[in-house]
Amino acid sequence: MSSLRYRLSARPVRLPLVCLPGLLLLTCLVLFLPAPTYGASPPVWSHTVDAHPAWTGHVAQLPAIPWLPALRLASAAGGAGVVQGHVYDYFGSPVANAAVTVSAKDDQGNWLWGQDATTDAIGAYSVSGAPATAHGGMITVGSETGFWSVKGLAFADPGPSTYDLRPARVSWSATRAGPWAHDWRDPGIEVVGMSAAATPVYAYTVRNGVSTAATVTGWAAALPADVRLVAFSFYPDETALWDAADPGNSPVPVTVGSTKALPFTFDEASAYRIFLTRPYWASGKPGTALRLALENFPAGTKVDFTGYSEKPDSVSTTIGTSHTSTGPQKQTVSLTVPAKAAPGYDFDVWAAGPTRYNVYQLALEEFFQVCTLNATKTSIRRGTAVKLRGVVPVKGHWGSTAGKRKYVWIYKRTKSASAPPTVWDATKKGWKLVARVRTDGYGRYHSASLKPARTTRYVARYAGDDQYWRAYTSVRKVRVH
Repeated sequence: MSSLRYRLSARPVRLPLVCLPGLLLLTCLVLFLPAPTYGASPPVWSHTVDAHPAWTGHVAQLPAIPWLPALRLASAAGGAGVVQGHVYDYFGSPVANAAVTVSAKDDQGNWLWGQDATTDAIGAYSVSGAPATAHGGMITVGSETGFWSVKGLAFADPGPSTYDLRPARVSWSATRAGPWAHDWRDPGIEVVGMSAAATPVYAYTVRNGVSTAATVTGWAAALPADVRLVAFSFYPDETALWDAADPGNSPVPVTVGSTKALPFTFDEASAYRIFLTRPYWASGKPGTALRLALENFPAGTKVDFTGYSEKPDSVSTTIGTSHTSTGPQKQTVSLTVPAKAAPGYDFDVWAAGPTRYNVYQLALEEFFQVCTLNATKTSIRRGTAVKLRGVVPVKGHWGSTAGKRKYVWIYKRTKSASAPPTVWDATKKGWKLVARVRTDGYGRYHSASLKPARTTRYVARYAGDDQYWRAYTSVRKVRVH
């Protein structure tokens, strides 16, 4: 499988938890899909307390639906209600310094209001300004290993509305199998349920550094409810699902402060999977044509494709037409990286299936590194000098923050070439090294003056690091006449 070329080298370090308020905002975007009318208050739930992830190699992604519109919570649309309560861990101990987001929408699904809070030494939180809502309230708690959320809540104005939060757990098992079985260590587990009060509940947990055994076991947070769906993400681009609605399955009840063994084992071999088959290095210029492979999508599954640059303040965009799977066999679709995708960043490719239980949507993520190689002139007379310049991804660069400089190697050839070489040593494919240059902290590089005697193709390669795999730029042709 071609994607193994960079799966075996440095994979991108995902940084989804750098800004916890942003994480909770993202949670709201993921979970606040249109909700039916619900009744009484939900059961209690909370977050677990684990060490900060290492964020190296493969790291399970925070689930996200990137094509939903950006959330703008309008405090002017709030009221005078107070929402309060406590956050407890699995064992019933109060959790201090937990990040809590309380939000609300109207009956039409429009966002009305939202406030953040941090729990105190006894796990207490309180926010004010909540509007009255019969079933539009939502509370989310986030930590460095995941987040937990419940929606469909009733908020009173002035209140107070009190919700104490404490989780249950489920124990799981998963088997390594298939082409990517050798190295996943940081799975993400999503648990979706429906409470006795008909309230949708959701929990997401990252389990870092699991065993390398053929069969792996562990636990994940689950909010007290009848579990309806569990998603096990081996990687951001590989997820296995269990759904209580499938033939032979039934909901699994979990209760606060207890652990329930899931009566099934996740099989990686049958997981939903996506990977890029073209271009070879999963890298290139804005506007690059992609071929994305899908495996193990049941026949009739509709898949939508969007993309999102990791440059700050970027917006998501549709990058291909919907595809309806013809069965679990490998299928490929054509997608295009936007012409305005920012060089020096990953462009995240998302393949999303249908929404389930009004809370969960399968969203697999693959990565394409946007990098450039440009010439001051692409058509010159013999003897005229040109300079080459471009941008490649460098570790730590994000917005105005500079990263760690790296080396770029520039190669040339006069024979026709429309794509980079498929080996790391380009000289083995007829390319000649003409320069080694160093980027600045933003990934920008440039060459000295070059005077090609005939039409020449150039390509640049750059080293990998903890954040980006090693790769090549697209080919740049300079015509000499």
